[in-house]
Amino acid sequence: MLNLASAGLAKKPAPAPPPTRPTITTSPVALMIAALDSDDDLRVTRAEFDAGVKRSFDDAAKGKGEISPIDLDLWGARWLGSSGALPGLLDFDTDGDNRISREEFTARFAMIFAGFDKNSDGVLDRSELINIGRPQSEPGGRPGARPGGNGAPPR
Repeated sequence: MLNLASAGLAKKPAPAPPPTRPTITTSPVALMIAALDSDDDLRVTRAEFDAGVKRSFDDAAKGKGEISPIDLDLWGARWLGSSGALPGLLDFDTDGDNRISREEFTARFAMIFAGFDKNSDGVLDRSELINIGRPQSEPGGRPGARPGGNGAPPR
């Protein structure tokens, strides 16, 4: 009788969760880059990128030739949508003087461009600005991961 009672208490295994679909994400800096497309061809050339980065720096520096941490917060809010979005001060300020020169700013953005330009053609297509990844529930998957990548946007 004890066996019958314990058999009745045994629970059936929970059904497997439904399969999840891949995630598509982008980063704040990728949204900024997409907005630098000045001729509306849905691609950002290196010339468009460089002109937009220069305009972005000039907007933040306000004629001072450098960006302070406070200016960078305002730049992040305006150009990236949040003062806490990356890239941030530590990404730009390579000499540690608590200021961002035009050279530091453009050098970091050159690295960002190269990180997104997966086919090295000097043009950023929309497909290079998004991340398509497997959800966490799949083995080896991480939201935002590029196939074969680690999911971290280039910085």
